[in-house]
Amino acid sequence: MTNGKPGQIIILNGTSGSGKSSTAELFAQNSDDFWLLYGIDHFLANTYPAKFGHHGPRSADGIFAHPLDPNDPQGMLRWSFGEYGTKAFGLMHDWIAAASRAGCNIVFDHLLMTDPPVIQDLANKLEGLPALLVTLKPPFEVLERRVAERAMDKKIPVEILGEDAAKIIIDRLTRLRPFYYDEIYRNEICDLEIDSDTHSLGEVVAQIEERLTEGPGTAFDRLRAKFPHQ
Repeated sequence: MTNGKPGQIIILNGTSGSGKSSTAELFAQNSDDFWLLYGIDHFLANTYPAKFGHHGPRSADGIFAHPLDPNDPQGMLRWSFGEYGTKAFGLMHDWIAAASRAGCNIVFDHLLMTDPPVIQDLANKLEGLPALLVTLKPPFEVLERRVAERAMDKKIPVEILGEDAAKIIIDRLTRLRPFYYDEIYRNEICDLEIDSDTHSLGEVVAQIEERLTEGPGTAFDRLRAKFPHQ
């Protein structure tokens, strides 16, 4: 953190199981500088109201999980945003930008989709700020294995979904995973892409640290050129 200058932003993009949260935590721990640590899981679990999430009764107004193929209601799912989903993600991006403008460094793990237009909004909100976009992309089968081996340690909304909440959530996330993978990795623009299967957590962090020494990222400039603000 430096006086009078915007703080450095690092956005770690990747699906669940890509290692982005662990990478963000280790990066912040290793640095002697002041880094704020936040991310999409923190936001959805602790800030965003569950009733408007994709498991909630008001999901159509917020984050809505619905069939990718309308003719196959039991098939793969995808996300769409209602009014409050769009507002909430936009505000989250405003917070990232505000932290930088206040002179604070921030590392944030994210799910950067193009549809819904998450990455487009973030790119516009970060204009004029030093931001590095890092994509963590292990093979799909590796993500499947990691997620299958992971214990469910998040708060389960039994009050919303009932006693079968865990079963419902696992089924829904399984049906969403192909959409997450295809949509989050659809964008190929980034400052650094790392296969977090072939590199250890420490090696991933070291690559990010090394890239920072080369100066500001350009990925968000290129994204703003690709997706002009309407």
